[in-house]
Amino acid sequence: MSTPTGGVDPVTYEVIRHKLWSINSEGATTVEHVSGSPVVHATDYNFGIYTAAGEMAIIGVYLLTPLYTGAMAVQEFLARYDDIADGDVFIINDPYLAAMHQNDVQFCSPVFRDGEIVAWLGCMAHQVDLGGMDPGSWCTTATDVFQEGIRIPPGRIVRKGVVNQELWDTIVLNSRMHDTVANDFRAFLAGLRVAGQRFGELCDRYGTDAVRATMEKTLDNSEADLRAMLRELPDGTYEHTSYLDRPDGSGRAGDAGIELLEVPCVMRKVDDTLTFDFSGSSPQSPAYGMTTRGGLLGAVATLMLCTFGGEIPWNHGIMRPVEVIAPDGLCVTAVEPMPVSGGAAGANWTATCSAGGAIAKMLSFSDRYEGFAFGPSDGSWQLSQFGGIDQHGEPFASMYMDSLLWGGPAFSFRDGVDSGGAMVILGGGATDVEQQEMRHPLLYLWRRQVPDSGGAGTHRGGNGVQFALTPIDTEEVTGVLGTHGVALPNRTGLFGGLPGSCARFERVTGSGVLDRLGTGRPVGDLTELDGDHGVLPGVAPAARIAHGDVFECTVQNGGGYGDPILRDPAAVATDVAAGAVSPHAARRLYGVVVTGDGRVDDAATGSRREEIRAERRARMTPPAVGEVPAVSGEPDGRWGTALLIWTGGGRSVAGCAHCRTPLGDLAGGWESLAATISLGADDLGGRVDVHDALHAVAHVCPHCVTALWVDTEPASGKAWRDFALA
Repeated sequence: MSTPTGGVDPVTYEVIRHKLWSINSEGATTVEHVSGSPVVHATDYNFGIYTAAGEMAIIGVYLLTPLYTGAMAVQEFLARYDDIADGDVFIINDPYLAAMHQNDVQFCSPVFRDGEIVAWLGCMAHQVDLGGMDPGSWCTTATDVFQEGIRIPPGRIVRKGVVNQELWDTIVLNSRMHDTVANDFRAFLAGLRVAGQRFGELCDRYGTDAVRATMEKTLDNSEADLRAMLRELPDGTYEHTSYLDRPDGSGRAGDAGIELLEVPCVMRKVDDTLTFDFSGSSPQSPAYGMTTRGGLLGAVATLMLCTFGGEIPWNHGIMRPVEVIAPDGLCVTAVEPMPVSGGAAGANWTATCSAGGAIAKMLSFSDRYEGFAFGPSDGSWQLSQFGGIDQHGEPFASMYMDSLLWGGPAFSFRDGVDSGGAMVILGGGATDVEQQEMRHPLLYLWRRQVPDSGGAGTHRGGNGVQFALTPIDTEEVTGVLGTHGVALPNRTGLFGGLPGSCARFERVTGSGVLDRLGTGRPVGDLTELDGDHGVLPGVAPAARIAHGDVFECTVQNGGGYGDPILRDPAAVATDVAAGAVSPHAARRLYGVVVTGDGRVDDAATGSRREEIRAERRARMTPPAVGEVPAVSGEPDGRWGTALLIWTGGGRSVAGCAHCRTPLGDLAGGWESLAATISLGADDLGGRVDVHDALHAVAHVCPHCVTALWVDTEPASGKAWRDFALA
């Protein structure tokens, strides 16, 4: 690893670097403790320390994406103002300049020493409401940005230590929840003040130059370390495509009423640089889910930090070798006046899935770094925003954060974490059930993990949660619901692992659930309730949940890694005993037969797995491969658990990593060397849906029929290549 220079000895460098982390944590903790917002308490906020030029030096572990937009904000302030003074605090939430969406309000303050800016402090938190046509300001039917809530241009909320009361009041009074917003703003100022004091004390003790040099050198070290890591990985082009699904406004039932926006990522790795090209993404449209360029850059930055930050101190240095390409006017680079309130968890998250798939394909060529590879980690955020009149007769609006508790992706060496939470909020969680019930007129019927919701694999994806609510002590609430990943699985697996479950909203009207509970009869599942049962669309702007109705949300979950029928039968039996995998899925997807007393029936399991292979062989379409070049000796490389690669004589020949049979020349793409099997609901599990315009395909070895990769592809055929080595 790199060593510090620039006049700071190694011991002092480490002391200052870790003290900066401590200062940042104290600032973040102050914000959380002062704020009374349940959204902040569920960690939809963050705090950061930036260099004088606006690069991220220290990054908190909560909502990550806006920290990159925080860097954009600081650079915007520096470009616009030449009279920045000590005691100034700047504010911004304009998504076309430096924010994810209007709800994400950012405060940034310069740190002065001897009349010079030496650093910036920044904090943000999602505001529960900033006006607009819908309570909560997630405006799912908005057709332009002017319907979505107040937009705050770069300005000063505090000038030389004095609050700009006119601006403060203008923003706060545009909110339906002005007391909550005002208290969040006070929390911001408190956090900035505490962190500013601690930063000054650090400079007093070690010298301003040493602190500034430490921040700069930390970034330089991370950049150098990432570039060194990239040089160990093969040059080439790596591609992955994800889709944003949403209602098309026609009201037609089923897939006929859902449109798909395509978000392909073409990642090029050359020497020690990465370029992410999203130029092929679908055009912007006046509908829910568009994201701005800030959202796209923040999404890529989050992915880079979380992928490589375990090995390298994470800061802006990890973004220095990265370029993001996309013209204006796409669904990932929306421009005014496109509505973007859904952009904080729409096309930008889909872009993260695409870029994450591309990175995983690159890392899987490395014995050293394949453990860093994971399938798309954050498929969709399921907005469940409710408003109305609470049990005290007062208006309320609340965003339920339970949707963060989805299952994590599987890795080459372990299963995904059950209810492992979000990559985009590493330190995040959900609000306590009791706290939500105390604050709002909604009773939880359950919040629980869902068996079989993680993608099956040699290592399985993590299972995620499902929660159900019913109004109590109020006549009704109105839900603003928004998500994607309803009509297809964004969270695909790797190397034969199956995708995780899709997102789902359901409602039962007239269920009589409270009467049932009043007679002492518990409810364990929606199927036990009377009334009308229905699946709500992925975007539902005014979902009425009346007294006696039940609302249920089931999250999207992580994909598996490796062919499920290669999973250790004992691990499957353990999952069955724990309720993580059902006996049916154990037999159908894993080929494992578990007896009534929880033991593996070895003979029946062997027969079942051979039966699965025979089924695959009967259904597969073999590749149209000509003569396979001869190979000799041991392979020169491999791609994950799928391929072995022999190079020589100006060509690369791929073979199955499981049976070691050569498959053919890689020049035309590895996909052309594999057999294919179209997968249906029985193959994918009962919680995965695939839009009619797409189909799920297993690419299998034509000889041993082991699954090498599972894709969700256009029905017309896959238009991208997973990799093309330089």
